[in-house]
Amino acid sequence: MTAPSTRHPFGGALYELTPEGKVRVTDGARQGLFQPDGRWISGELRESDPQLCVWVANNPAPAQPVASDSHLAQKPKAHPLG
Repeated sequence: MTAPSTRHPFGGALYELTPEGKVRVTDGARQGLFQPDGRWISGELRESDPQLCVWVANNPAPAQPVASDSHLAQKPKAHPLG
């Protein structure tokens, strides 16, 4: 399973979720590590788009297929008169 990531629509920097739940931002040869709310932790790159950090950090994992959803189907009710 790949970690959530996206590119910034204006500058093209890559925002990736690390296994530790931090956001790695790569802009060309520069990188920075940020809290999920966009606060800088380490690295040469010290600025990020906090909204993209929040989005990448809170992006849920892809849904897993359900084995069966037949338990959700309603059974037809018998008519009271017949």
